[in-house]
Amino acid sequence: MKRIIAATTFVLASVLAFSQAEVGKAKNTIMGKGKLVATPVSELLIDNFALTFNLYKFAEDLGGGGAQVGVRARLGSVDEALAGEITNEAYAYFVEGWKKRNVTITMADKDVMMKSKPYTKANKKGKAKIVNGGVFDDRQKKSHTMMAWPDGVDIAFSGDGPLATSGNAKHMWQYGIGNSSSFTATIDFISFKTAAIGSTASVRSKPQLTMMGNFGATIWAKNKVGGYVGSIKTEGAEDFYSEITDKSLEALSSKVVDNVYVVDKMKFKTNVLEMIKASMDAQFADYDEVVAKNR
Repeated sequence: MKRIIAATTFVLASVLAFSQAEVGKAKNTIMGKGKLVATPVSELLIDNFALTFNLYKFAEDLGGGGAQVGVRARLGSVDEALAGEITNEAYAYFVEGWKKRNVTITMADKDVMMKSKPYTKANKKGKAKIVNGGVFDDRQKKSHTMMAWPDGVDIAFSGDGPLATSGNAKHMWQYGIGNSSSFTATIDFISFKTAAIGSTASVRSKPQLTMMGNFGATIWAKNKVGGYVGSIKTEGAEDFYSEITDKSLEALSSKVVDNVYVVDKMKFKTNVLEMIKASMDAQFADYDEVVAKNR
């Protein structure tokens, strides 16, 4: 929205004056019937709430003389327990944000969900999975991520296995089970800068916590749906590490070099939560503006 920058500035000044997080410009869309977003609701089901932590990244480019240059970076000491702590605290803040708007976040009726046609169909194929908190550790050849859901919260099922590996998550609002709300975010720990092809240093890495967060609210009324979806980028502090091989590494040859960052867990948790809270505050403020305009 046009006033998102003003809303964001106000939020950061009043709520997170101590914070090192910087919130970028939000990209927002309204789907379906916009006025339905303003429909008063007292309850929203949790459609999806998940944080993804990137623990391994790789970048490559053509360096001087046309040689292929690559840099990979790993984040150490971020474990499932830490990912779970951050997710549970972020979810509590999310619930509190809705509570301030007189909206209660509740779990879905699992029996209703399991009786739905999409779930029944997926279950016959052995692909139905209902997420009930915890961490999914996904290790592949070129990537390593952890996806975490809040403990004790039943999340919409996926027909393709764990929501962590599914690009086709079956969200509850799609089946009319109820009005819903969601928040997802991907947290990166490093950024890669690629120089012009043919230059001496082709790829550089820099420790920088960043987060891309998506916030949504979906309302049903008389078989019509209206929803608000916001996407926003937040940057955090660089002082999350306790040990690092090279703060800024330049790849000068075709050899792939490991760039290892060992996390100070308390700093990492503090900075990530600051980014998440700043993002939520900014998007809640923008959501309030959308509701006011459509009422």
